[in-house]
Amino acid sequence: MISKFYNTIFCLLLISIVGVGQPKRSDAIWARSVPSGSIIIDGKTNEAVWAKAESIYVQYGKSAGLPGSGYAAETGTIFDSTKAVVKFLIMGDSLYLSFTVKDSSIGGGNFGAADAIIFNIRDKSEPKNRPSPSGEYLYGWINEGWMEPGSVTSVGGAPSTGPTAKYIKTDYETATKVQGITNSDVLPDTGYTVEMKINLKKLGYNVNNVNGDIVMFNVAIRDCDWFWPVQDWVTFSRTWVQGPWANVSNKNILRIHVRPDVTTSSGSLPSINPDYTIPNGKQMTTPTIDGELNEAVWSKIPGFDIRFGDAKVRDTYQYIGPFASGQYQPPVNGGTATVYDSSKATIKMFFKGNILYVGVDVQDQAVQYTDVYDRWDGLILTLNGLGKDYMNQTDHDQIPLKLTVTVGKNGKDSLRDYYPKLRDSLKGAQVALKLKANSTVDTVGNDEDAGYQIEQAIDLTKLGYPAGLGNGVLYLGATLFDGDSYIPTSLSYGTRTWWFREHDGFAAAAFVYMDSTIILTSVENKNGKEIPTEFQLLGNYPNPFNPSTTIQFNLPFEGNVTLTVYDMLGRSISSKELGEMKSGFNSFSYNASGLSTGVYFYQLRAYSTTQNRESSTPVSKMMLIK
Repeated sequence: MISKFYNTIFCLLLISIVGVGQPKRSDAIWARSVPSGSIIIDGKTNEAVWAKAESIYVQYGKSAGLPGSGYAAETGTIFDSTKAVVKFLIMGDSLYLSFTVKDSSIGGGNFGAADAIIFNIRDKSEPKNRPSPSGEYLYGWINEGWMEPGSVTSVGGAPSTGPTAKYIKTDYETATKVQGITNSDVLPDTGYTVEMKINLKKLGYNVNNVNGDIVMFNVAIRDCDWFWPVQDWVTFSRTWVQGPWANVSNKNILRIHVRPDVTTSSGSLPSINPDYTIPNGKQMTTPTIDGELNEAVWSKIPGFDIRFGDAKVRDTYQYIGPFASGQYQPPVNGGTATVYDSSKATIKMFFKGNILYVGVDVQDQAVQYTDVYDRWDGLILTLNGLGKDYMNQTDHDQIPLKLTVTVGKNGKDSLRDYYPKLRDSLKGAQVALKLKANSTVDTVGNDEDAGYQIEQAIDLTKLGYPAGLGNGVLYLGATLFDGDSYIPTSLSYGTRTWWFREHDGFAAAAFVYMDSTIILTSVENKNGKEIPTEFQLLGNYPNPFNPSTTIQFNLPFEGNVTLTVYDMLGRSISSKELGEMKSGFNSFSYNASGLSTGVYFYQLRAYSTTQNRESSTPVSKMMLIK
């Protein structure tokens, strides 16, 4: 029988799993697992498991989920709009998709004049390719040379697959049932249903791993109406989920979460946590935006690192972060020289009221100024606006905004892209860049520098967010630019390294949650030292990790601290005495080399003999991946 203590812990674990207060992600969905033999690819979608599958409704004129879903008319006024239901299941190593499409006019032609389903599954099979490249799939009545040959434009013709032979390795299998007669508008059609199977193992996914996997996906449904024969009211349109194209990775990515224990009979779905969480600094002193990260608040936030050439850092990013993030070294002066001083930056964020504060600490031995994009020193923060003023009027999706800060001639900030308008016209930002001590700006590498810091305060209400910040969701990306110049010029180079989304033209934005319940708290004692008012876990990073992670916390009194680690059943599997810790901010490294891959929970307890005081933190979650 589980003790009362374990019952309490288990309830806390459930709260942690459910993610109380966090908004549901519109860029992610679960694909439930089903037993072998549950689905036959025949286009009928009449198996019982499809009724229990998770689904997305796709309709022209409505968004299928922020930030990347949208729709566009390519010609004509759309009056027979796309209406479809897309469902997701996992069987064995394969992703199974079903499409139920209502359509009164079905048929084929060239790519722009055909009913078709196009989708993109990022290919993880080559670990060195980061970000993971696009995997292009086309299926429909497309009459092009790069499609499998068939009768796609004949009356009653069947759809074809493509591009020809490109993804034979994935055991791509399809079947369709049409309710009507294709390529004939003599009588209206009703619609069509499609079943698909794609082998994910051959694309580098391991959906049967105990911790599951996340399939990176987007899909568009192309709709051509009244083209057989051509009518005056012929229309072409496309409607998509997170991205409209299969051969490039733009807009965003739908995250399809998969885990063997999440089945059609397992009941409620686990919550999908944010890619990154930003704490609430409402009780902290507002920092002075001067380019110096010397206020106490900046020392309390873990942040994340961006480093060129460091795959281990990239692998610490949450969820699809290791596969969406990447780096690039463009040619400079006709070549790509050896990178002697790779870029390194730590980015920290918190919010207070309606303001997002961003601190960037950059290590750079050769700080320079240039107007050449590929040789900048600086940072792009890509942030989606909200509301009608920040919606694409053609594609009807969110517009990502590039907030770019580069090193200026005088060693101060030079704002580019949307930042000048936000700061100067909308009065919605304060920005400062400052060189570190013993750092200068030059383009010949004469001096060895320490780097620079950037401090930013962004009023999110100037970007369409409501007062109070609504549901607290941001869609973010960050790109670090590093240009180093030397004599001879053949030694010069430039690099850019990004976290999740490179910039506005690419997928995939991090789903970031500004959590009002994670409060950075402090008071001052007689000596002016900041002391927290509560025992608070600030999380662990990296998370997931292997095998070590840093756990940070605020301690309201000096005392002896103990770490306890629990498994998924709430059983204590490890206890570690950390010794006496000072009041205020603390951190320590936890090594889990003795544990196996999996999800674990942890809690800190503190006891002060001098104050006869005891306290404990809430339970938090960490994931070990070996």
